[in-house]
Amino acid sequence: MSLAACFLPLADHLGYELSELVALAAGLFGGAPGIAAARMERDSSTRALSRALWFSLWALAVPVAMILLNAIRRPACDPLGGFAMYLALAVPSAVLACVLGVACGFVAPRRAGWLYAAVFAGSLANALWPVVRGPQVFVFHHLGGMHPGPIYDEAISTSRALWLFRGDTLLYAGACAGIALIAGPPRPRRRGVVALLACGAGAAWMSLQAEKLHWKAAVAQLDAELGGRMETEHLVLHFPREKKDEERALLARDAENDVRAVARFFGIPPGPRIEIYLYRSAEEKRTLIGAAETSFTKPWLRQIHTNDAPVPHPILRHELVHAIGAQVSDGPWGVPGGLVPKMALVEGVAVAADWPPGEFTLHEEARALDDLHRLPDLRRLFRRGFFYAESGPRAYTAAGSFLRFIWETRGPAAFFRLYASPESMDLPSLVPEYLRFLQGLREPERAVALATQRYSAPPIARKRCPHEVAALQRQAQAARDPQSAAEIWARCANLEPDDPALLASLRRAQLAAKDPAAAERTEAKALAHPKLSPPLRAQILTDSGDAAWKAGDVSRALALYEEAAQLPQTEAAERGLAVRLRAVRDPQSWPALRPLLAENNNAPEILLHLRDLDLARPRDGLAAYLLAKQMQNRGAWAECATFAASALRRELPGPLFVQEALRMQGIAAWHTADDASARAAFIALGKDAPPGRTLEVERWLDRLGP
Repeated sequence: MSLAACFLPLADHLGYELSELVALAAGLFGGAPGIAAARMERDSSTRALSRALWFSLWALAVPVAMILLNAIRRPACDPLGGFAMYLALAVPSAVLACVLGVACGFVAPRRAGWLYAAVFAGSLANALWPVVRGPQVFVFHHLGGMHPGPIYDEAISTSRALWLFRGDTLLYAGACAGIALIAGPPRPRRRGVVALLACGAGAAWMSLQAEKLHWKAAVAQLDAELGGRMETEHLVLHFPREKKDEERALLARDAENDVRAVARFFGIPPGPRIEIYLYRSAEEKRTLIGAAETSFTKPWLRQIHTNDAPVPHPILRHELVHAIGAQVSDGPWGVPGGLVPKMALVEGVAVAADWPPGEFTLHEEARALDDLHRLPDLRRLFRRGFFYAESGPRAYTAAGSFLRFIWETRGPAAFFRLYASPESMDLPSLVPEYLRFLQGLREPERAVALATQRYSAPPIARKRCPHEVAALQRQAQAARDPQSAAEIWARCANLEPDDPALLASLRRAQLAAKDPAAAERTEAKALAHPKLSPPLRAQILTDSGDAAWKAGDVSRALALYEEAAQLPQTEAAERGLAVRLRAVRDPQSWPALRPLLAENNNAPEILLHLRDLDLARPRDGLAAYLLAKQMQNRGAWAECATFAASALRRELPGPLFVQEALRMQGIAAWHTADDASARAAFIALGKDAPPGRTLEVERWLDRLGP
């Protein structure tokens, strides 16, 4: 198994996957050395225990040695971090397995293997049951190790809960050793009784505290932690108790609108109430149920778990598709595919029903992927097990666009049948027709250019050190010392040299640490990176221009901004760059705009300077626009609406600013329950709009109702 792991994605270095493979193998087969030791040492249970432990612990060195030697073939990740995971997962499983094997060998010599298998199966069923019937997605199993949850959560590391659980595993091993000493020769064994009572009592007590120690989760526990609860016609919302009343009301209104939209897509009534849990942070969600950054739904329980976010929630409608779709599919999990779900169909339908708005529609994004030769092979994508072999953004976009095309061309009734019975439609036969549809779309060059950045990340299985890098990124973002953050980002860049975005983050950290020489070297390395996309190049040039402007080198800042302006980038980045190009030539605006733009300083005194600039230039709406944006970021919706309206009455730098001011005005009016003003703003935003913005406007008008 260790040799095979050297050639498996993710398991080819010392980290979570290898540790879990070894833990699972030890749990499944590690009882065999213990049973053998009991049979070989018939006259001494003590020698049998020591012999089994000695063998098992030495056996654990084999995978470590082989995988470290594998570093000659492939670059090594962080061996120290991986070794901690190996100690937490593999070692306790192996210790418990061999000691349990000895106990089984003495208790039932002729049926020791069957007894061991029964203990393994029973304990595994006990570990999996809370996942099937409760809210959690992580699994803690004394013999099999630990499963943290969805594959898209890349940051996997040891935790307090894991170490406590493995301590409990060792206590169970001590209790099993006591049983072996009691059942094995010579008898009686007082030490066995003491070990069984002491370790068994400790292990049982800790197991009874599983919810408090976060090895298991229950709905009552989540309600106690979150504290907020509200029932609507079709939903039960669970949220942080500190959420304000107006935010609760807006959340309920928007979530109910999402329910109705999804039900219309399927052509069915919304059905029984759906439980939605909104967590304060990714870390809280990781601790309570797992899956820190990944939202998930348990359709068979009609439960949705996601992190809280400003309304309208960006993920909620997607997850509601899974929950409401459970009425259509008759599988045990409420999704197509039976016992092993067809994930391309499950997630593709959620994207197709949600159909999220953006600068471009997902059909246009899929066409851009096709032009870049990055569109996944749809025939392969819809086979079982291949969805997660593709990059997440590419897989979701391709599957969602393809299934939306089927819904648009075959009608909701045929789509309903497809979700209820995947065999009712031959999806591979429709791929050529879909590809012809994509080729007939008008494809903006800008969409292709932006797709080079948006869809550049490889699948997790093709990343070299995904878990190590993700964990280091979390550390860097949480670091209070800029120098420490820069050192951590440097480690990230060394572990994943194919990702130029890490170099961009490293450069910003080096500037924050006041090391301009190192930042300049990193910038040169990033700009020369063969996988640097045009949008990321524009971002690096803009950041470099900010540093030059902050240092007083205006001519260099202007040159960098102008170079960045020639490259494609997101609308938000374009607007920011346009403001910089205007401000850097206007020294009178520097007291307000240089700290705000070049230093990301939005302290109250900077906003006062911005207000002074607004009052001093009655025909120029830029300062009012920027004030509206700052109020939007703070959730000060009445002030945001006022400044956005003021900006729209005056001159703005271009159409992108007018569109964003209308968007801010509409969203602010929606938040303040001024539906008439919101509707007027969104109707104006949709005038002569391209498909992506038209979709956005239609969704907002749907939220506002008739």
